[in-house]
Amino acid sequence: MLELLTLTYMLAVAGGVLVGAISLPLVLSRSTLFALTMTHSVLGGAILGIYLNAVFNLGVPVPMVATLTALTLSILAAELSERIFSEDVAIALTVTIATTITIIFSYLTIQVSSTGLSEAWLYVAGTSAIATVGDLTKMMTAAIIVAPLIHLISRELKYIAFDRDGATAMGLNVRVYRYLFFSLSALATSTLASTLGVLATHVLLAVPGAVAIRFGKKGSLTVSYAAAVILALTGYLTAQLLGIPPSGGIGLVSGAVILGLVIRHERR
Repeated sequence: MLELLTLTYMLAVAGGVLVGAISLPLVLSRSTLFALTMTHSVLGGAILGIYLNAVFNLGVPVPMVATLTALTLSILAAELSERIFSEDVAIALTVTIATTITIIFSYLTIQVSSTGLSEAWLYVAGTSAIATVGDLTKMMTAAIIVAPLIHLISRELKYIAFDRDGATAMGLNVRVYRYLFFSLSALATSTLASTLGVLATHVLLAVPGAVAIRFGKKGSLTVSYAAAVILALTGYLTAQLLGIPPSGGIGLVSGAVILGLVIRHERR
C-alpha cells in the first residue's frame, strides 16, 4: 500500500513538472487554446485506437494511437495557420476534425465492443487513481523531452508571439518554431490526458502559467513549475481525502486557485 501511494505521488510530481514546463510558454505565446483543443484530439485518437484494436486485433497501445493522432492534428493546425488561416481559425478546424473522429468512431466502437467506450472514458476521467510504473515512466520520459526543448526555444516563442514580422526579419524560421512548439504541446497534452484525464488536463494546463505571470517576475518558469507541482500534489491529496479520482481533486484545487485569482483581482 505504501509503495503504491509513493508511486502515485511520484506520478503527481512528474505530471506537475511536465505541466510547469509547458504552461507558461503556452500562456505567454497566447497558445493556451491550442493546447486545450489538443485534448479533443487525444480523446478522438483513444477511441480510434480502441476501435482498430477491436476490429483488427492489432494489439497497438491505445495511448500511442492517441499521441500520434494529437501530433498529426497539431502539425495540421500549424500548417493551416502558417499557410491559409489565422491561428484561431486553424485551431477551430482542427477541433472539428478531432470531434468528427470522436463521434464516428464512438458509434462504430459501440457496434464491435461492449467495453470500448468505457475504456475511452478513462481518458476523460483519468487512469491515475491506480498509478503504475509504466505511467510514471511515460510521464518522466515526456518531461525529459519537453522541458529542455521548451527552455531552449522559450525566448524565440515569446518574440514570435508578440512580433511575428520582426522575428521573420531577424531570420527566425517561424514555421519550424511553430511546428516544434505545437508538437511538444501535443506530446505533453496527450501524456497528461492519458493519466490525469482530459478534464483535469483542460483545467490544469493554464493555471500554473497564469500564476507565474501574476506572481512571478516577468513570468518566472520557477513559479510555473512550483505552482504546477503544488497543484498536482494538493489535487491528489484532496482526491484521496474525498474518495474521488485524482483528476477530480486536481480540478477542484485548480478551480479554487482560479477563483482566488479572480477575487484578488476584483479587490485591487
